[in-house]
Amino acid sequence: MENLILEGSDSLPSVQFSIDGNLKISGRALPENAYNFFKPLIAWVKEFCVDELNLEINLEYFNTTVSKQLYDFLKVIEHNNGYKKINVKWFYEDGDDEILESGEIYEELLPRFNFTYHRYAEVFDE
Repeated sequence: MENLILEGSDSLPSVQFSIDGNLKISGRALPENAYNFFKPLIAWVKEFCVDELNLEINLEYFNTTVSKQLYDFLKVIEHNNGYKKINVKWFYEDGDDEILESGEIYEELLPRFNFTYHRYAEVFDE
């Protein structure tokens, strides 16, 4: 098993999945094909096994198709009994209720996950 590292862009989030159990997804998620973007991520977490999984999700924006694929990705983790503890740090910008509510919905749907929410200051584009 090797680390999975994907460079982000204006429309794709960066992905840093480490074999030490620390997984990060961050940036904007507007891929042309969300299924194809998430396919290697889902394959990686299906094969990976660690007692404690720490997942950081810091998406400043994602669309409906990404929301569905993200949920499918999280369900794969949920159903992998190799993970004894699953921690999620869900980041959201101050005032971005939609991103916060998305995390809360996932939390309700995924009982094995331990969610914590981390608000950060609003970012202004110059």
